[in-house]
Amino acid sequence: MSEHQPPEPPNPEQGVKTYGTDDPDRQAEIEAARAAASAERKSNREKLERYVSYGLNEEDAQALIEHEDMLKERRDAAEAGETERRIHPRIYVRSLVDYTEGHDIGDWIDASQDLEDIHADIRNILSRSLHAHWTGQPAEEWAIHDQDGFGQITLSEYESLDVVCALGKGIAEHGLAFSAWAEINDERDVYTLARFSEAYMGDFGSREEYAEHIVDEMNGDEELAKLSEWTRGIVRFDFEYMIHEMETSGDFRFADHPGGVWVFNGRV
Repeated sequence: MSEHQPPEPPNPEQGVKTYGTDDPDRQAEIEAARAAASAERKSNREKLERYVSYGLNEEDAQALIEHEDMLKERRDAAEAGETERRIHPRIYVRSLVDYTEGHDIGDWIDASQDLEDIHADIRNILSRSLHAHWTGQPAEEWAIHDQDGFGQITLSEYESLDVVCALGKGIAEHGLAFSAWAEINDERDVYTLARFSEAYMGDFGSREEYAEHIVDEMNGDEELAKLSEWTRGIVRFDFEYMIHEMETSGDFRFADHPGGVWVFNGRV
């Protein structure tokens, strides 16, 4: 017998797992990924069985599951992109007395910083006034002459800095959904803007997708499954009518964007 025997393969019954690495952190990541994949497979099997029990054939049920997965991946990608493109709203403020005399004494100001810092930046702009330098009279008036990162909102020249600050902070934290919330409200004030978190119901691919989400939250498919077999074949959810009622009742408010629609509670 040779002195160098090949190592015996691990015994599966001993619960030995292969990871391809000795790094404990990497092993933990691999184990977590395996557990997540196993849970997803189990969830899809259960979902497939449920859809088949509703009367769908297995091929259609699998296609429906793949469609749902596609919508989720698209929504996740959109949310990830929104985070990556973190917006930094800013305003361009000019000294008015210098502007009327043909001089551009101004600068961009970060609108997402604290209100005191915005005021400090404006004072700094006014301190550079050529008019004040030549006449000895302080420059005190200013105006917002440009903006960036506020979505569809147009600020007035003399927009309240309280509102500018609230918008800037909200958009920087929540993205352009916050801008949409400000735009769909008739009154733009700090009290209305502060209700965003209470009103915001999410970002969806379409109004139809949100209607389907509501039905899912209400276990609508399970309720249909309780009907007799022949009834299940003719009963359908009228999503078009459902969306019409949501909009006309005022219970929900929708704001379109290139990737879908933001949904808000219309009663907040």
